[in-house]
Amino acid sequence: MPIYTRDTLQSDRLPWVDIDDFEFFVLGRDVAAMKAAAPPPGPDGHVPFWGTYQLDPLPSTRQIVPASPRERIIVVAGEVSVETEYGRVTLKRRDFLEIPPGGAKLANVSIATVEIARIAGHWKQVIRNEVAMFEPRHPCDYHYHDGDEYWFVSRGHFTLDYDGAKYAMQPGRMMAAGMGFEHGVSAPEEQFEAIVFATQLEGRKRDGHLNRAMHGDPVKGRQVPADVDRAFLLEPA
Repeated sequence: MPIYTRDTLQSDRLPWVDIDDFEFFVLGRDVAAMKAAAPPPGPDGHVPFWGTYQLDPLPSTRQIVPASPRERIIVVAGEVSVETEYGRVTLKRRDFLEIPPGGAKLANVSIATVEIARIAGHWKQVIRNEVAMFEPRHPCDYHYHDGDEYWFVSRGHFTLDYDGAKYAMQPGRMMAAGMGFEHGVSAPEEQFEAIVFATQLEGRKRDGHLNRAMHGDPVKGRQVPADVDRAFLLEPA
């Protein structure tokens, strides 16, 4: 089934998959601002030292120039300032922004590290863009859609139920659930988070989770060859 890493998406992407690239990255705190706000040395002359973070800090800004027709960022944690040709906005957790052709400059304005997802592709429309969380007491029901849906895993390890088989999922993996392909997580081993990204509706154009009991048998609208890479397969259908 179409389970990808960033690398395998470049080499093994099926023709109907609308995603060209994805990544999670972090922006560190502004070290200069940290130093400016640091308290003066104590009576014994001690100055706080923050180890590797101080010696080799993460960059607190990043410039993004789109390489695909559509490109979007989603804030997974923290607060980030985004400046484009149209102005400047501040995004918090779960907020998202479509990057214009002229690009964008991102800057951490949080008191902690910021985590951001970047998704690039050639979709026509996004109908849902959410940071979803599931856990053992809060599983994800087995369902299908009248359109394609993608999961980008940011936290946790879990077993994905997909088209009758089971797959191992972890941070950095992406699921591409084509129209009519059933998927869910019936028994999460631990809490996990993923960005749920649903594109344009097709066929009967019913939104939401569809299941056999309430909505009838799914009609698959995508081709998935039998020899597609099954590197993450745990149990075959």
